[in-house]
Amino acid sequence: MPSPFRCVVFSVAGQALALPVEAVRRFLPLPRLERLPTAPPPVEGVFRYQGEVVPVLRLDVLLDLAAADPVVGKSVAGLYSPLLLITWQGRPAALLADHVHGDTAVDPAERTPSDPSLTFNGCAVGTFPDRMTGRGGTVTLLDSGRLLSEAEGRLLDAFRATAERRLAQWQVTAGDDSDAASQDRASAGGGAA
Repeated sequence: MPSPFRCVVFSVAGQALALPVEAVRRFLPLPRLERLPTAPPPVEGVFRYQGEVVPVLRLDVLLDLAAADPVVGKSVAGLYSPLLLITWQGRPAALLADHVHGDTAVDPAERTPSDPSLTFNGCAVGTFPDRMTGRGGTVTLLDSGRLLSEAEGRLLDAFRATAERRLAQWQVTAGDDSDAASQDRASAGGGAA
């Protein structure tokens, strides 16, 4: 008999969603995002994490959740919006959530598999009863590796490369900074060091 598996349950645009716990590297508070003019609508912005540019993806846009529930509407990123840091094709990406409810064990007997042909790119792999949000109904289990199509993945990689080049133009390396500070001190002191 298969053992229970653990999922992280979160909400986006009024929908209860889940990812397997092993797909979520970390939860992060929403940092200050760089919003680039070339960003496609599913990308809220980018930030640096451990030296890498991380795109923040809007699941409400990717999964067309705002259209599914016009009362809830589009999620708005705010100070308390959590991010779920995942690895997508070997690089970090973050998913913007409205609320993280926590993790739960799901008995395989409670999971209802989804027909992959009925969800975009087969990203919804099943459902299970919602015991976390207090709303009842079901939670949709997602496959983080299938959230983007192959073409969207290539576009995201191209956007990430552009973002990395653009942000690199604004960074001063530590060596450049100390050289500039030495020059400033020399100028202020009449050239004496």
